Amino acid sequence: MTSVRRLLVLALVGTLSAGIAVAAGFSYKAGLQEANELFDAKLAHSARVLMSLVDEPLADEQHRTPGGPMVISVWHGNGRDLVSAGGHAYETKLAFQVRDAGGQLLLRSESGPVQALAALAPGYADVTLAGSPWRTFTLRAPSGLWYQASEQSEIREEMAGDIAFGTLVPLFLSLPIMAFMIWLAVCWASRGLLRISEQIEARAPDRLAPIELGRVPKEIQGLAKAVNGLLARVEAGLARERRFTADAAHELRTPVAAVKIHADNLRNAVNDAERLESQQRLDAGVRRMERAIAQLLALSRVEPGAAPQAREPVDLAQIVAHHAGDARTLAEERDIEVRVQAQRAMVAGDSAALDGLVRNLLDNAVRYTPAAGQVSVRLASDAGQVHLVVEDSGPGIAPEARERVFERFQRELGTGVEGSGLGLSIVAQVLASHGGRIALDASPALGGLRASVTLPAA
Repeated sequence: MTSVRRLLVLALVGTLSAGIAVAAGFSYKAGLQEANELFDAKLAHSARVLMSLVDEPLADEQHRTPGGPMVISVWHGNGRDLVSAGGHAYETKLAFQVRDAGGQLLLRSESGPVQALAALAPGYADVTLAGSPWRTFTLRAPSGLWYQASEQSEIREEMAGDIAFGTLVPLFLSLPIMAFMIWLAVCWASRGLLRISEQIEARAPDRLAPIELGRVPKEIQGLAKAVNGLLARVEAGLARERRFTADAAHELRTPVAAVKIHADNLRNAVNDAERLESQQRLDAGVRRMERAIAQLLALSRVEPGAAPQAREPVDLAQIVAHHAGDARTLAEERDIEVRVQAQRAMVAGDSAALDGLVRNLLDNAVRYTPAAGQVSVRLASDAGQVHLVVEDSGPGIAPEARERVFERFQRELGTGVEGSGLGLSIVAQVLASHGGRIALDASPALGGLRASVTLPAA
């Protein structure tokens, strides 16, 4: 399992190590540049010192006794020590030459080669002698003699490496200590996350109270708030499921008992008349129970906090036409006239939920309309809104009861119509999730109830 603390420590130590390595490169480059400038200055200085010491005697000597070149001995160091009583190890990599105007060698150091250190031209030059790179400074004296001071280029690289090594070795040696300090800092900074983890781990499965934030860093507060939001949604979902279970038990208790009684009566019927009556009552009880279950399931799907509903363009006229046909079939048994005026009206929403809205409005209108009555359905759209109006010639709803009929299992007494009291609850939930509204009042044309629904047009 991946540890956040381990990842942070490895990332920080790796970044620190990479930074030290990059610093080593820059330090070496800067040291090499400084060494070049320093040694170039020393080369020029050495050539001028040599000229000031030997130019006049050497010029006189050249005129008196011309001959072979003179050789100057320099100290040869050995071993790893650079400095000793006899000189410096770098002297073995230094060379001097003096030549006349014609290029004849007059004087040289013992450490230098016999061949010319560089062309006789004032200034600096980089040459390769005996397979090694040399840096040479050439100076011409007023007497016409040429003075050359030269050194092997590896001296500069060694010096730059020594500077970089001396600077960065302490940093690398202190890296374990820095890694330990980083580990302590990460552990201290992540204590809030560990505390929240311990709270969650120690919780009972049925404890969904929010996590106490306390002194939690801001970066972790977002995670804690997200977990609290999840706990709230889980609690709401469980409450919804418990409510659905209670509603189902409450609503299905009576129809199940009735079905059981009618089944017993059917089994114990002594003649065809009793058997037919019990069969009819049994069928009615099954239909009532089927309707109640369907409405409970529909209500659970449109409740707040349920699964997000799909949004798509829906032609409400097609849904009205479909359910109007079903309503006419039911209305024909009681000689009820169903009139429909619907034009194309597009709504953005969940087709199943909108289907349930229209079905419940039409079903309620037909069920509560007495025989030989009328039901009117009008659908139109204007100014970015869709209007659905369902009227009937039934008993209507008293003004003081029009608000509470949207509550669950709320049925007005005295209507003589069996129902679950869920139809208008489903309508209200669908409208709430689609940004719509409904108004109930008395129908001026038919005398019963008028339900006016308004929805945003797609």
